Amino acid sequence: MTRLRFATPDGGEIFPAVRQLLLAGYSGRSEIDVDKHLAEMRALGVAVPQKVPVFHPAMTCLLTQGDRVEVIGPDSRPEVEFVLFACEGTDYVTVGNDQFDLATERHYSAQKSKSLCQKVVASTAWPLSEVRGHWDRLVLELRCGDRLLQAGSVDGILTPASLVERVQKQQAFNRDHGILFSGTVPMLAPVEHDMLDFSIALRDPVLGRVIGCDFQVVDITCRVG
Repeated sequence: MTRLRFATPDGGEIFPAVRQLLLAGYSGRSEIDVDKHLAEMRALGVAVPQKVPVFHPAMTCLLTQGDRVEVIGPDSRPEVEFVLFACEGTDYVTVGNDQFDLATERHYSAQKSKSLCQKVVASTAWPLSEVRGHWDRLVLELRCGDRLLQAGSVDGILTPASLVERVQKQQAFNRDHGILFSGTVPMLAPVEHDMLDFSIALRDPVLGRVIGCDFQVVDITCRVG
């Protein structure tokens, strides 16, 4: 179990106890977009699933709200995603980064690649009810300094209700004790090996607010001296 802490718009705090972590993949709303993503991954040498979307279970101890994302090896890549969970009967959304190891995904499996990297989530969350009416206006962003690496509306990803419905058809998922990463939006620019400092954001242009966090990717296999 991992205990997280989130600030909420009413000035309060919530402390969900997370016992299950699921990471969605190939979760695009459009079949054309999903097929395009599958083709991109095949071009990278990654074996793609026969059935989509997929939901990879991961250890809850990988979750962090710190400013460091520890990884094993030099080949990891970030992906900005919205993140769903519930606490005390209320559904929430925040933003997170599903860091994964590209080399491991190419040669072994997506499941193993995701287990080599921590998953950062922001320290603020919005009640889902506050954004449900204008959900498709929300925007996800990933940056390295001034360089925009990912940006896209969440209308390219399955809705929260659809994601939860799909995952519950495949496996047991209790929103009161679980966290679900959504899958991501398209890349606008490649992530280079020397890029280590990133920021992620979930923007709400209707209510004029943003959830975000900054983090540094740290390869724990590197040693100085």
